[in-house]
Amino acid sequence: MKPYVYPFLPKEDLELFNKIERIIQEMPDIDLGKDEKGEDILVSCHMIAKALATIFHVRYKEGFFVDKGHTHSWLVTKSGNIIDAYPWAILGGPIIIKKGFMIPWLQLYREAPLPRIHNATFLKGIKKVSKIIRETMIKLGIEP
Repeated sequence: MKPYVYPFLPKEDLELFNKIERIIQEMPDIDLGKDEKGEDILVSCHMIAKALATIFHVRYKEGFFVDKGHTHSWLVTKSGNIIDAYPWAILGGPIIIKKGFMIPWLQLYREAPLPRIHNATFLKGIKKVSKIIRETMIKLGIEP
């Protein structure tokens, strides 16, 4: 069943979303190693969004999901729709959210600079995540 919003999304956005969805679903688990405390470094929404933005030439946004306690990163298409490639606490995804008046989802994505996430671990993570995304794209025959 296609959701009611489907015909209102531009073809270009749906094609991009479908590529990202296939990639995320087919990507293997990524081992980013350990941090200075010896704890596993987790793949973050920030790393995935930044890598995808670079590969697909879409806007990368960072800020908060709901409030200032939940940092988050997402993509914005040329037409202004949101692709959340790695949604907060959701099994599944990515999701695409239609831009428009009276869309409650848009209130959840609050853009703000997050300088504290841009550290060596983040940059190393983006590099490895980008590599895995590109390998997955080749495996699936997906072009940027």
